[in-house]
Amino acid sequence: MRKLLLPLLLVLLAMPVLVQASVLTFRAPAGEPFYLKLNGKLVNHKASNVVRIDHLRPGKHYVEVKVRDRYRDYQLGTKVYVRDGYESNYAVDVVERKGKVKLRLLSEVPLLPPPPVVVPRVPYPPAEPYRPAPPRYDDRYDRSDDRCDYLLSRQDVDRLADAMKSRSFESTKLTIAREALRNSSILAEDLKYILQQFDYESTRVEFAKFAYDYVCDQERFYYVYDVFKFDSSVRELEEYTSRRR
Repeated sequence: MRKLLLPLLLVLLAMPVLVQASVLTFRAPAGEPFYLKLNGKLVNHKASNVVRIDHLRPGKHYVEVKVRDRYRDYQLGTKVYVRDGYESNYAVDVVERKGKVKLRLLSEVPLLPPPPVVVPRVPYPPAEPYRPAPPRYDDRYDRSDDRCDYLLSRQDVDRLADAMKSRSFESTKLTIAREALRNSSILAEDLKYILQQFDYESTRVEFAKFAYDYVCDQERFYYVYDVFKFDSSVRELEEYTSRRR
């Protein structure tokens, strides 16, 4: 009996790995902020012009969109179908003369695994705590704190930018940038260059917040402010970084 239970247990444990999740992305081309509910549950508690839902069960889902205008609200409730292993991208269009909101399917893109992140191997067992020297291409940033470990070289930054440029969708660019930085560090001037690869202001703010803890020279983080069009974005980042210090 035990011999039969073991293979069955292994099959059950493997089932979640075989099921590939899907992704839904909604964006307002004209920039109107909106709220979105999925199957009756509010997704974003703060109105935004881009909403992305990860790890979604494939199949039919009920979507409710509410766009707040200066004088009135526009609402829509409809069903959408999500294909297994695909990212479905929808546009949220406001037809003011009819007082309606419309969802428009832009594309369905197969999901790709994120690029692998190469982590330097550590000798085992080390005679003492081992900390490899980070690659540097500018001696001005020769510092000893942990923030500068595994510093991305200029060549690494250029390769990351090229990988982002080759992708059409903002959500895919964001995934690539996050995975590249998760086990590395970056200079403020290089982060500014990476932020320029995004198309939307809201995505730049989101990634700048994520990247702050990985910036080697945080005292120069203000370099990135030049890529933002709106003063409100700069103020939001200043408030965020002041809380992180």
